[in-house]
Amino acid sequence: MLYSPQRVVRETDKAIAGILGGELRLLRKIQAFVIASGGKRIRPLFLYYLAHACGVAPKELIELGALLEILHAASLLHDDVVDGAEERRARPTAAKIFGNKEVVLAGDHLLATGLRRLNQLGNPQYLEIFTHAVIELTTAELLQLQLRFDLKTREKDYARIIDGKTASLFCAAGALVAVMRGERDFYRSETAGLGLLLGRFFQLRDDHLDYFDPVRLKKQGLQDFTNGTVTAPLLLLLQSASRSELREIRAAWQATARTGKAAGTSHILSLMEKYGIREKSENQLEHMQQELLARIAKLPEERPRQVILQEFQKILAMGTKKSALSNTT
Repeated sequence: MLYSPQRVVRETDKAIAGILGGELRLLRKIQAFVIASGGKRIRPLFLYYLAHACGVAPKELIELGALLEILHAASLLHDDVVDGAEERRARPTAAKIFGNKEVVLAGDHLLATGLRRLNQLGNPQYLEIFTHAVIELTTAELLQLQLRFDLKTREKDYARIIDGKTASLFCAAGALVAVMRGERDFYRSETAGLGLLLGRFFQLRDDHLDYFDPVRLKKQGLQDFTNGTVTAPLLLLLQSASRSELREIRAAWQATARTGKAAGTSHILSLMEKYGIREKSENQLEHMQQELLARIAKLPEERPRQVILQEFQKILAMGTKKSALSNTT
């Protein structure tokens, strides 16, 4: 039986609650916050329907999706402390509500509890995939910190950060499906590749919207610029700008780094308009969309394949360039 997306989310939330447990009142409060602010559960949904689209559905499928979410939640708890973030998607962060020390320890507890449950499933390949994802996540976070306010950030560094921070968990979902199908080289499987591409698209879309339509992200615009993070729109601008304009960008960047407040952002946006950065970024997204759609169309089972298309059209605004990006104009 194929669950509806709503039921997948409900069952995932139940599984998360069952895995986490915990006796301490503060820990239970933070765990309840994590479950309540779970968002669209995009990773468990992707795992569930990708597995069914490939004709596999082991009994632990929902639980594996829940474990992906626990790993993701632990990384977000830590991220908000590292970034000093007070809001996420227009809501107070756990760090703002409970405190930095409490949230760091709770994140550690989530991660350890999830890995313990994963180990109890008795599949060493599952454990390998999850621990590899943790390594990729933390490495990417450290690299991003190392490159903070560094305008010499290279495209390959940015790509590595995207792959580690965001795409690694989607890739993990695809690798899990490959294991379920009995594939030995699960990291190089079609399903892991699809997950990697989807994760990259997801992050590139967010980076695009941060400059050009932050309302859709429910946050203030140009947060990446304010936080000293080089993303695709800024990389495209740096490739196009003149020497004098590069000096102006560098001056705004340095002022932002000194004060912690965005400086010169209106000029940055005007330069992006001058060089058509929005259109170039949209073209990149469109190219990735078409590749995603082509790969999804190759999945063997029709009904779950169609659910993937329906759900991710809503979540990621996938489809044609006109329909997918019309709200960013």
